[in-house]
Amino acid sequence: MRSALGTLGAILCLALPSPSCHYNIGLTAPEGYSEVAVEIFANDTREPDLERALQSSLTREVRDRVPLHLVAPEQSELVIEGRLVDFNRVRGIRNPKNQILESGVQVTAEAWVVRRSSGERISTPITAQATVGYAIGDSRGERAARERALRQLAEILIVDLFTQDWTN
Repeated sequence: MRSALGTLGAILCLALPSPSCHYNIGLTAPEGYSEVAVEIFANDTREPDLERALQSSLTREVRDRVPLHLVAPEQSELVIEGRLVDFNRVRGIRNPKNQILESGVQVTAEAWVVRRSSGERISTPITAQATVGYAIGDSRGERAARERALRQLAEILIVDLFTQDWTN
């Protein structure tokens, strides 16, 4: 019985994908590039430090999804640039007494990819928006909703940028 379980365990281990396999989710990069960088976006909103929080989310998305090595902007010819366009607090659900029960945040950003040496945009600019709600009274409410909205925004921007046709 013990050897049968050992054999079954060995078969299962061999059948599982190796962690060294390169999983590709369909994102592509322009031909001839092996590295990419993410600039800190301009912040055209009135919300302070939003660009730094977005930078963190964008960096994570690039590292996890893009088939290029992530490096510092001054070390890469391929750079993701953009700007935060808008940040709003939105009001949501109200009870019969017209008291607000839910609120939310909405963030809009634009992004594009440039060739650093020439400053030429080599991608179509992408505009994305994320809206995340939270229950009034939640101690982490707006802060957590803001973090989730920035993660969603980063995912949308990176997927849309790197599913473009780079042959144009």
